[in-house]
Amino acid sequence: MAHILVVDDDIGTREWLSAILEAAGHLVFAAQDGLEARSLAMRSTLDLVITDISMPNEEGLGMIRALRKSLPQLKIIAFSGQDPDTLHDAKLLGAHAALRKPVTAQILLQSVEELCAAQPAQSKSKSAR
Repeated sequence: MAHILVVDDDIGTREWLSAILEAAGHLVFAAQDGLEARSLAMRSTLDLVITDISMPNEEGLGMIRALRKSLPQLKIIAFSGQDPDTLHDAKLLGAHAALRKPVTAQILLQSVEELCAAQPAQSKSKSAR
């Protein structure tokens, strides 16, 4: 079970993503923009952030940049229905995956599982040393 923060200004998208992730057995937190997300990330133990790019108050690219500095081990998936260049920018800023909207539940869960599966292996190799 991963602890996942879903960030999107659209409540329907947030609820859909949260429902899919919770049904897969993950603990889900939600935020409506980058400012709320960064605050939650600093107060919570998270494995993964899934964020939209275009949001009010603080957009996803700024949030990704800030999270990379303060929580470099945190995995990030960016997604957007806007200009595909923004997804490329998200990867350059440190997102581990970039998904184009509309995203299917299958693609979302596959990306989550790939990123979360990599995390325990890293922890085990460090503790084995």
